[in-house]
Amino acid sequence: MLIGFSDAGAHLRNMAHYNFPLRMLRLVREAEKRGAPLMPAERAVHRLTGEIAGWFGMDAGTIAVGKRADLVVLDADKLAAELDRPEEKPMENFDGMVRLVSPRSAAVRTVLISGKPAVWDGEVSPALGRERGFGTVLRAS
Repeated sequence: MLIGFSDAGAHLRNMAHYNFPLRMLRLVREAEKRGAPLMPAERAVHRLTGEIAGWFGMDAGTIAVGKRADLVVLDADKLAAELDRPEEKPMENFDGMVRLVSPRSAAVRTVLISGKPAVWDGEVSPALGRERGFGTVLRAS
């Protein structure tokens, strides 16, 4: 099974308004704390990154010299139940239309896209979505 479906709120109203990767990491961590591990945390991360990229034949999903500089840094202690509670938020540039979205998680500390900080210390960069250089289309082989 390929794990990783998430749009974390890209659809309107009731479709896929959750962030499955963060929820999966939380479930793996909680099971480990209970003494009934599902899989090691590093295996869960690989299933959500390198395994998916490999299946699609993409040069992504792993950390190595010369690879893409896309990286997410999480505080695993902050993978909390907030991930299970979607919120209604207005959509920018859509005249007040609202959609269900996954709330921003305090667990996400840093996000680098092509080496550029998209999120730093939990704050989204104002340049994200407004400046070039935050990534490219990933092509499957």
